[in-house]
Amino acid sequence: MKLDWNDLRVFLALERGASARAAAAQLGTSHSTVLRRLQALEDALNAQLFDRTPEGFVLTGPGERLLVKAQQIEAEVFDVQREIAGSDIELEGPVKLTAPPAVLKYLLLPMLAEFQERYPGIDLEVASTDSFADLDRRDADLAIRFSNSPDEHLVGRRLPEFHDAIYVSKDADPSDLSLGWVGWPDRRRFQERIASTPYSDRPIAWQLPGLELQAEAVRQGRGIGLLPCIMGDQDQKMKRMDADFTQPTLPAWLLQHQDLRRLERVRVFADFIFRRITTLKDKVSGR
Repeated sequence: MKLDWNDLRVFLALERGASARAAAAQLGTSHSTVLRRLQALEDALNAQLFDRTPEGFVLTGPGERLLVKAQQIEAEVFDVQREIAGSDIELEGPVKLTAPPAVLKYLLLPMLAEFQERYPGIDLEVASTDSFADLDRRDADLAIRFSNSPDEHLVGRRLPEFHDAIYVSKDADPSDLSLGWVGWPDRRRFQERIASTPYSDRPIAWQLPGLELQAEAVRQGRGIGLLPCIMGDQDQKMKRMDADFTQPTLPAWLLQHQDLRRLERVRVFADFIFRRITTLKDKVSGR
């Protein structure tokens, strides 16, 4: 079996563009050449790498397995090019990041804009979710997760410690005992979370899903809320109940699959985000 690097380049372009036309445009070649090289690669491997669907080219099981290896080869080729030609080679291709909505909105957006200006060839794909992305299935290349024990097979860097604080509407009187907690749907977990706060004796008045809805209830004076410092400290419609009290969240991690460690564009993006968040450690901790 003989593999041609140019065939692998076509494979990667098809995975990223999901169509022969998009892959041809990316590679600067013709639609027919893309299809011909894909056929040559599938013949060499004796495997169908894509399902042809109305939505475009979708990886099959063998295609998924080849993807990781092809990306590793791409990274090695890039390393050779960079070593010989210097550090001016343009980084290109997609990088997929998933992070909680509040982290994206109140912390990461300016960083992502700065990164895009610096590396216009890298196409950032961002998923705003609290759920754990499956890095094994490539739902994301990088994930910011809050966990005591991230998956052992993932490559992780511990981010600075994030803190929550207790907030109330800017027009409210913090000593007003009628203001109960704006809590989470899981009452037991929320009670455990507020047990060590100075206001643990106040009742839970609201159980609302999602930080944005909880924050809006606090803004409207419906109660007091335990919110991330990156969120509450930037909001002009709320203030801290206690200026000095903060509480650490679960440990924050920047995670990626170990097979992507040598993919240059992922490494560059991960280093950039890690450095930027580290410089803002006082902000994320609410100091």
